[in-house]
Amino acid sequence: MTVLNKGIKQELYKEIINDFQNSPLVKLLGFNMLEIGNGIVVIEFQPRKEVLNTLGILHGGVSATLCDTAMGFSVKSLGKISTTVEMKVNYLYPINLGERVRACGKVIKVGENICVAEGEIINEINKVAVKSLGTYFILKKYGN
Repeated sequence: MTVLNKGIKQELYKEIINDFQNSPLVKLLGFNMLEIGNGIVVIEFQPRKEVLNTLGILHGGVSATLCDTAMGFSVKSLGKISTTVEMKVNYLYPINLGERVRACGKVIKVGENICVAEGEIINEINKVAVKSLGTYFILKKYGN
């Protein structure tokens, strides 16, 4: 699957794709990156039975992981290597088995040492199923 490059440098684009595709957790859960822009990332996901909770809907931890991944890679799209400091998640609608969803991560504030990003998981009927906000500590910039 080709990931749409929406305006970042080709070298950074290739590094992000490589990091994403080689992440053990991304592989395990089956996340697919659809596009990368300047401070924006979109990831697609379709839940399998193994990631459902006892109610038969997507487990909140997996939803949080999807949001964190989208937000973290949105920070990475700015050429920054970061780690999550704090994250808040609101679960608005359940996500069902096999429902194809999109997670959108977007950086909303860039500082010297901290970035803040927001994440949304959009369900098949275009409603925001999950909304998140994350704070990321900048470990270093690419090339440093």
